Amino acid sequence: MADALGMTVDAFRRMHVRTVPDPGGSGELREALRERSEGDGGRCTLLEGRNQCTVYETRPEHCRTFPYWPSVMEDEAGFERARGTCPGIRIEPTEEQRRLGFERLEAIYAKLGELLDAVRPVCIARGICCRFEEADHVLYATGLEADYAAAKKPAAPPPEADGRCPYHVGGMCTAREGRPLGCRTYYCDPSMQDALEATHERLLGEIREIERDLGYPQAYAPFPALLESRGVGAE
Repeated sequence: MADALGMTVDAFRRMHVRTVPDPGGSGELREALRERSEGDGGRCTLLEGRNQCTVYETRPEHCRTFPYWPSVMEDEAGFERARGTCPGIRIEPTEEQRRLGFERLEAIYAKLGELLDAVRPVCIARGICCRFEEADHVLYATGLEADYAAAKKPAAPPPEADGRCPYHVGGMCTAREGRPLGCRTYYCDPSMQDALEATHERLLGEIREIERDLGYPQAYAPFPALLESRGVGAE
């Protein structure tokens, strides 16, 4: 990888490698590719542009074998996370699943809207929460929510910054009708934070129940990544 970038091995290690505990729990330390900040979605530092790998031909075995990792193939939650963003293992819902899922999702959104109209939480930061890299915030959503948003607004430009929602254009949300639960319950009003977090978890449980009832393909991942895998905001 260092040779592919025209770097010395020492320089490559300093820029792109970190030492971390082995995730298997052995307690030993190992080298791993470095990630960007959490607000950038944990992207590898070797990615540029719209997730183009700069060392693709010399990438490690770990990258080459995704998604056939034990943590994905042997763990239901791990498989669900991977399926949310990997088109090769994502299952497409039927038109009937989408219709029924969207109807029930809209009912949850309407119920939440009535609740918010009653309590009127205050937005103080005025949009900074949508600039994820500045707010140090990662917006997660379900696959059902991403499908609904993409159906409501199938076209969007590439994100204005890495990890940002493609619907956030010029400081404004261009897809408010289809925005996911995480957007609808995220306010910077400290007096409402605990109540809104509890409401979010309760309604998220109801959305997951929709997926289970309908056999809707389950996924839960960062919203911008879910949209990109559906062609929204992708170059």
